[in-house]
Amino acid sequence: MYSLQSLNLQPILSTDGMRGLDTASKNFLANENTSEPSEKDVIQSGYTLMQEAGLALFKFVQEKALEPIAIFIGGGNNGGDGLVLAKHLLQAGIKSTVFSLANEIKFKNEAKLALDDFQQAGGSLFDFKKIIEDPKQASLLLHEGFKLIVDCMLGNGAKGELRQEFASTVQAINNSGLPVIAADAPTGYDSNAHICNDICIHADETMLFGFPRLDAYTKEGGPSFGKVVIAPLNYPAEPVQQFDERVYLITESAIPQLTPKRDEWGDKRIQGSPLIIAGSKGMPGAAALCTEAALRSGAGLVTLAVPQSIAQVLQTKLSEPVFCRLEDKAGENCRDEAHSENRGVLQPEHIPTLLKRAKHASATAIGPGLSTNAGAVQAVLDLLPQLSAPTVIDADALNAIATLNEGAINTASQDCAATNNCAAVQYLREMKAPAILTPHIREFARLFGKLPENSCEIPSRLREIATSINKVILLKGAPTFIAAPDANVYIIPVANSGMAKGGSGDVLTGIIVALISQGLAVTEAAVLGALLHQKAGRITREELGAFSMLPSDVIKNLHKAF
Repeated sequence: MYSLQSLNLQPILSTDGMRGLDTASKNFLANENTSEPSEKDVIQSGYTLMQEAGLALFKFVQEKALEPIAIFIGGGNNGGDGLVLAKHLLQAGIKSTVFSLANEIKFKNEAKLALDDFQQAGGSLFDFKKIIEDPKQASLLLHEGFKLIVDCMLGNGAKGELRQEFASTVQAINNSGLPVIAADAPTGYDSNAHICNDICIHADETMLFGFPRLDAYTKEGGPSFGKVVIAPLNYPAEPVQQFDERVYLITESAIPQLTPKRDEWGDKRIQGSPLIIAGSKGMPGAAALCTEAALRSGAGLVTLAVPQSIAQVLQTKLSEPVFCRLEDKAGENCRDEAHSENRGVLQPEHIPTLLKRAKHASATAIGPGLSTNAGAVQAVLDLLPQLSAPTVIDADALNAIATLNEGAINTASQDCAATNNCAAVQYLREMKAPAILTPHIREFARLFGKLPENSCEIPSRLREIATSINKVILLKGAPTFIAAPDANVYIIPVANSGMAKGGSGDVLTGIIVALISQGLAVTEAAVLGALLHQKAGRITREELGAFSMLPSDVIKNLHKAF
């Protein structure tokens, strides 16, 4: 079992961070080679990194085994990457044509070195500005004359609307129907505003140089970036540390390193004994999904606390858990409307029973399907501060905490977003047990105020709150964001519409509470739980498709995710 700190995770850099790293690395490398580097030395160091990027792009393109290849370049460093690619293709005997949207005099510094090397190897540029005067003819030319397009026009440095010649070229490329590989960023994606312009390359794949960028995995950028491939470059360690923004990409490859080790000689309690408080008369299925997911995730002895009136239904679905029946004090035949509403729902009088069970639990999960009944809300608010074991707070338990903001919902939302000082935040700060909050965006808004409009601003907002309340926040969605109290933020770069279905969150909560009960720290459990959930979801989608897959199908595939 390893901690996240022991993993060699890739930092995700912002646009400004990546530009800063490039500049700092060029200067660092130049200073390593000479005591008083000149501007030419710095440019040469930058060209060394450009050559690495172009070579990585060449190897990636070569694997496609498609030719002829159309390479589109601008006059900046992204165009220089394309020229290094073109030189390698020329030397390898792979047919390609370089279409330039910049005059040769526009190429400066590293890009000029790349152009010189390309021309010395026998290459030449074709001016696409003349061809694009007839957009339909340009699209036809590409479709009939080439098998693959590589976009090296603007890259990570683009901002604002495209100039006319670039916009027309992008439209011609999109209309060609050919597969497109983008270098660093698809042309038309504004890396400063983190939005896709109306006219934008829709790449099948994008190769990012050096480090991942969040833009490639968000709802704003993901559709344009397509499948993302990262090409590591030899950036010096010191500048990398300087620009590490403590936001990290984490993928399925980390699952084996984070998975808790089984004690082959341990009994069922040694393997983990979580307590799950879930379900109500209207939502017994949430309790079933959460519990079965916990059972399929390694927990040795799972206790499910549910209202007595739905326990029998759940016992027909679940054979393995221990049931803690929460008595319906009102009685089955009570006709009093207030008492009738409370029957089959968690109530404050159940707290003593739950605390007795919690003494023997190594972790607790609370929230799936509890309902927003006033008694259930009060029970959650009274119970949480009394728990000592690490706790997963989900669904209606989050909604219960959010009621603390009511009465001043508009101002509370704004105040919470601005100062982290709303009633819900204060309540969570005072909760002593380690905890993971697993909201979706609407639950988050009720608790802490609206998220930033743009996904690239979400990590900093989550970090503010997680450090303020000293709790882990797992924001469900695409991608998944996990913010830890130590200020690190982890991003799982997956989008799967087949998991956007009621019950998926209940499954995730069950997985996470099982992992905590087996000894994982809350941050590691949140990250590993989300990874296992998305991997089982990916496998399920491959088998059943996004339309037909259900959360219960994801549980059936959990064994393939570990």
